[in-house]
Amino acid sequence: MILNGELREWRPSQTPYVYQQIHTLAYKARHTADHLKILGECASRLFALQCDLTRREVEQQIEQLLTANRSTRQTSICVTIKLYASGDYSLEESATSIYSGYVLRSLRPEATFISSSAPLGGYPTSAMESTREMMREVAAARDLHHLIMVTPAGEVVIDSAEPLFIVNGYTLTLPQVAMPSVEQMLIEQAAHSLGFKFERKPLTIQMLKDADEVLTASWQGISAIAHIDSKPYMAIIAERLAREIENKEKR
Repeated sequence: MILNGELREWRPSQTPYVYQQIHTLAYKARHTADHLKILGECASRLFALQCDLTRREVEQQIEQLLTANRSTRQTSICVTIKLYASGDYSLEESATSIYSGYVLRSLRPEATFISSSAPLGGYPTSAMESTREMMREVAAARDLHHLIMVTPAGEVVIDSAEPLFIVNGYTLTLPQVAMPSVEQMLIEQAAHSLGFKFERKPLTIQMLKDADEVLTASWQGISAIAHIDSKPYMAIIAERLAREIENKEKR
């Protein structure tokens, strides 16, 4: 890991943090400036901190980290940047993809609803990250891939770092969150380029049940949910969106 600009042995986080998951390919980081803008706004709102990191220094440190780790250049790698409540920051190589670039992932998750809440769910925080990990463990115990958190009123609890959205015909409905992610920005741009309509409003259980497609986005790209309970979903628009997002990177 890199801690405050210096290579160190990895150690677990000791204080709460806000974070961003940066997509890299061949050691080159994507959308660094956008990630830093979100990170800075979150740190200011939650911790009253100012983020002085620049795009250039972060990209240089990411390349230094991946080089030191002798990481593959052939597939995409997630580098997580964390800004702690203490004012420290770190860069960590956190996941390696089997793909190169943004994609429609081959795994189509089986999902169900669970009544739950999330601390500061509209922000990419360590608390939300821990909640997500807990949900994954609960899902696995039920032989599922994904749990969709919903309030007692039937509204979907959105994880801003891995937003969920729906498709009906050629209209995308994206969630309203306190801090839209880079992934949500990429989806909106792709929808605009493809001539699709999109809107932002709270999502509900009923809206998901009535949708043609239910999709999630992460640093890797898009995942199209196969079923929620017994309801099947398509993945037609998902494929077009993922292809457009990656094609825009190559232009």
